[in-house]
Formats: sequence, structure tokens, C-alpha cells
Amino acid sequence: MENHSPRPQPEPEKSRPLRLSRGMKVFHIWMVGISALFLFAIPIAIGLLPPMDHETDDLLFNIGVGSVLAGIAALILWAYQGIDDWLGRRSKAPAQDPKRNQ
Repeated sequence: MENHSPRPQPEPEKSRPLRLSRGMKVFHIWMVGISALFLFAIPIAIGLLPPMDHETDDLLFNIGVGSVLAGIAALILWAYQGIDDWLGRRSKAPAQDPKRNQ
């Protein structure tokens, strides 16, 4: 006698995380370093210097402000490149066919 019992439906496959390429891992490491340098290290180092004459203090303040602005620009670049890479990897990922599991 044949068994005509319905087969159990396979569970839907969970979406796997998209893997970063080696180049993007290196990019993220560099951007962490650059962002930390511009946003934290340089302004803190300038803040630790004792006050000198007025012109030097103004120059150091301007360098600190420029450093923070460069850090913000690095964060914007990092976010843009990360989103662009994520969208590119997502479009190249194999599409899940909903009819395949039926």
C-alpha cells in the first residue's frame, strides 16, 4: 500500500546575513580609526594643552573645530559608502523564490 500522507512543509529559510568583502572590512577599520582621531583624539589633545598667548589659542581652537568638521565628514562618507555597499550586496544576493517552498 502506498503512503499518501502529506509531506511536512520545510520551514522557510531564514535570510542569511550578507558577508562583507575583505576590502570593506579594511575600509570600516580605517574609518573607525579616522573618525576616532578627528572626533576625539585631536580635540582632547588640544584641550589638554595649557593656555598660551591669544593667537596660539585661536589657532588651536580653529584646528580643533576643523578636526571635528573633518570627523563629521568622515562619518557621512562612512555611512554613505556602507549603505551603498549594503545595497550592492543585497541586489547581488540570490533571490528567495516564494513558489519554491510550495
